[in-house]
Amino acid sequence: MELRWRLRQVMASREVWTGKELRELLAQRADFSISPPSVYALLNKEPAQVKTETLQALCTALRCTPNELYGVTSPREVSLADDSAASSPPD
Repeated sequence: MELRWRLRQVMASREVWTGKELRELLAQRADFSISPPSVYALLNKEPAQVKTETLQALCTALRCTPNELYGVTSPREVSLADDSAASSPPD
């Protein structure tokens, strides 16, 4: 099983396009303050860990569930993706 961080996809599905817009939603809907560098990291890196408080605030602000923020790939899907990448001819 593999977890994939899907914050950008969830934001886009709610027409939230920038870190600034996300920070504003977090403040308005979840009464949660987060620094611009922290938002940047959440948007541009797969987080090694996410505090429960931050996850709750993101879910409240974006009106989503943790399951939407984390996409789960089954072991079979990961294996098939690896197999197809290995058998694809180089560009």
